[in-house]
Amino acid sequence: MQKQYDVGIVGGGIIGQSIAYQLAKEGISVLVLDSHKGGTGATCAAAGMLGANSELENNDAFFQFAKESQRHYHILRDELSELSQINIQLVDKGMYKLAMTENEARVLKKAVEDYETLEWHTKETVLQGEPHVSDSIVGALYIPEDGHVSPTHVCAAFTKSASLLGATFKENRPVHSVKKTATNEYTLSTPQGDYLCSKVVIANGVWSGHFFKQLGLEVNMRPVKGECLSVQGDHLDLEKTLFYDHCYIVPKGDGRFVVGATMIEDDWSTTPSLGGIQSLIEKVTPMMPSITSAKLLDTWAGLRPQSDDGKPYIGQHPEDENIYFATGHYRNGILLAPKTGTMVRDLILKRKQNEEYIHAFSLTRKLTQTTR
Repeated sequence: MQKQYDVGIVGGGIIGQSIAYQLAKEGISVLVLDSHKGGTGATCAAAGMLGANSELENNDAFFQFAKESQRHYHILRDELSELSQINIQLVDKGMYKLAMTENEARVLKKAVEDYETLEWHTKETVLQGEPHVSDSIVGALYIPEDGHVSPTHVCAAFTKSASLLGATFKENRPVHSVKKTATNEYTLSTPQGDYLCSKVVIANGVWSGHFFKQLGLEVNMRPVKGECLSVQGDHLDLEKTLFYDHCYIVPKGDGRFVVGATMIEDDWSTTPSLGGIQSLIEKVTPMMPSITSAKLLDTWAGLRPQSDDGKPYIGQHPEDENIYFATGHYRNGILLAPKTGTMVRDLILKRKQNEEYIHAFSLTRKLTQTTR
C-alpha cells in the first residue's frame, strides 16, 4: 500500500486538474490518477471556447455558473502565469454569432434586450471589422465576453502549479475500482498498485459511467463524439470567433484556425471520419468562404461526456459524503473547469455553497426522472 492522500482524483483532464489545483492551494494532499497522459482526452480535443452566451440560452443556474466560471479565467490567467510561467493564451476579443436570415436576426436581436452586455452589429459593421466573414450574412450578435483559451496550455499550467503546491500526478494509471476500507478510507486500485485516500473525486469524463455503476448509482453517461479540424491561413484575417449552427471558427492568433465540431451520439471512436470532416467543411464555408483556400493542418476527435439533461454532475454521492463527482460537462468542459474546481473544493472543505448550484448539479436530480 502506497502513502495515503487526503483526496484522490480519478481523471487528469482539465476538470480533475482544476480541482487538484484548488485543493493544493488549500494545503490538501492530492493525488491525480489518469489512464493516459493528463489532458490528452476530451480536453485536448476541444477548441478552448469560453462560449457561455453562445452555447447556453436559458438564464438559469447553469448559465450563471457558466458566467462565473468564464470570469474566473481572468483570475487564473494571472495566478497560473505567476506560479507556472505558462501563458494559458486567454483571448478576449469576443465572438460573433452570425445570422444568415432575417428570422435568425430577429431571434438574436431579442437576446440584446435580455442581456445588457450583448450588442447587435449590422452586416456593414461586421464586414468592416472582419472582412473575411461571408457577405451573405444579415448581421451578427456580438458577444464581447465569449473568448477562448488554449486547453493544452491551461492543463499544463494547472499541472505545474498544483505540483509546485504539493499535488501528485500519476499518468498511465487507470483506476479499475474504488473500494471502501474497514477504516472508512478508499482504495483506488490500478494495474501499478493501490492508493489510499480519505476522499475520492470521480472526474474522468465519459468513463465516469463505470464508477456510477460500481458505486451503486443509476446515473447515465454517454459519449458524444466531436470531430474538429485545423487550418493554416496566413492570408486570412479574423480576430473574433465565429459561431453559427453549432459550428465555430476559432482564430488562434498565429495563422491557425480551429473549426468544430460534430456531435455524434453513442460513438466511442476517437478517430475522425471523412463524413464528419466533410460536414464541418460544408458548415464553415458559408460563414467564411475564403477559408476553403487555407491549408489543412490536422483533424481529430474527442468524446464529450453527456448526462441525460446535458448538465454536469457536481456533488456528493447521495449515500457517501466522502465520494464526489465532477463529470458530464458535455460541450462546456473548458468553460466550466474553473468554477467546477472551486465548487468541489468548497464541498470538500464544507464551505457555504450556492444552493441553486447544489440543486442544479445534484446527482439525484435525474434519479427520479425518466431517461430520454
